[in-house]
Amino acid sequence: MPIAQLLDNLFLQPLMLICEGLFLWLLSLVKSPGAALILLGICVNLLLLPLYYQMERSGRRERERRDAMQREVARIKGAFTGRERYFYIKTIHRHYQYRPLKTLFTASDLFLQMVVFSTAYRYLKDLPLLDGVSFLGIPDLSEPDGLLFGFHLLPLLMTLANLASVLYYVEDKGKRRQGFLLAMLFLVLLYASPSGLVLYWTSSNVFSWLRNLFGRNLHRIVPSSFSKGLSRLSLQE
Repeated sequence: MPIAQLLDNLFLQPLMLICEGLFLWLLSLVKSPGAALILLGICVNLLLLPLYYQMERSGRRERERRDAMQREVARIKGAFTGRERYFYIKTIHRHYQYRPLKTLFTASDLFLQMVVFSTAYRYLKDLPLLDGVSFLGIPDLSEPDGLLFGFHLLPLLMTLANLASVLYYVEDKGKRRQGFLLAMLFLVLLYASPSGLVLYWTSSNVFSWLRNLFGRNLHRIVPSSFSKGLSRLSLQE
C-alpha cells in the first residue's frame, strides 16, 4: 500500500468522519448549513485548544533556548577566531542540542494546520448539503461567492484574518515569514473554492485571531493585576 494511501486511511478518513458527525450535529441544532459551517470552525478550534496551548508552550521554550544559544555564539564570535572559534561554537551547539534541520521536524503547529485544512477540504469541497444553499448574501455555498463585483470576497477576508493574526501574535521573524507565506498559499488554494469551504476556514481563522488576541491581553492584564494586589497587601501590613 502506498504511503499516501496509508496516511489517508489512518488519519484523514477517521478525521473526516469526526468532521461529518460534528457538522451534522450542528446542522440539526441550527437548521442552517451556513451557520453550521461557522460553528464548525469555532468548535474545531475549541477541540484543538489544548494541543495549540501545548505547542505554544513548547515553542516558547524552544525560542528561549535558541536565544540563549545565539547569545553564547555571539560572545564566542567576539572573543575568538579561526579553529578555536569553530570548536567553541560546535560545543555550544552540542550543549543546546542544536541541529540545522531540527526546525523542520518541530513545526508541529504547521503540521496540525495542514492536517485540519486537508480534512476540511476533503469533506466540504463537494458536500451535497451545500448545493444551492444561500447564506448571508452568498448565492450558493457550493460555488465561489463572487460578491465583489464578480471577484470572490470571502477568500480576501480569510487572508486578512490570517495576516492580522500573524502580525499581532507572531513575534519570531522566521515564524512570521512562514505565516505570511501560508496565508498567501491558502489564498491561492481557496480563491476559486466553494464558498462554504472558505466560510468555514474564515470563521476558523477569525476565531483563532480572537483567541490569540484575548490570550495575549489576558497574559498582560493578569500579572499586572496580581502585582498590584501584592503591593496593596504589603502596604496594609
